[in-house]
Amino acid sequence: MMQLNQQDIPLQISQNCVVASIQVDLTPELLQQLCQDLLEKLHASGASGVILDLSGVEIIDFTDFTELRKIIDMVEIMGAKTIISGLQPGVISALVDLNADIDGIHAALNLDDAFVLIDTLRVL
Repeated sequence: MMQLNQQDIPLQISQNCVVASIQVDLTPELLQQLCQDLLEKLHASGASGVILDLSGVEIIDFTDFTELRKIIDMVEIMGAKTIISGLQPGVISALVDLNADIDGIHAALNLDDAFVLIDTLRVL
């Protein structure tokens, strides 16, 4: 049952990618729902890529990033590539300061760059 105060993250299909536009603060519940919805949408659509647009997120703590990393790993297991786009400079600085595991993460400045990058990754 949907909680009244829960905010859904819109998922759209564009250029054979599932695009998740995250414009709200992250919470464990939100990330859990995103994971479930994203994997279901990926499975149903057969898309070969996922773009996590985090341009609306101003703060990501270590726990939130770890959960995002798990989602990326699950998407990879399903055979799709993941790009993170729109990270704020302060978020990037905080992730580096926290020694977050960013190995293997593909990132782009904006959505346009993310679509270019994902096309490049699909060829590899």
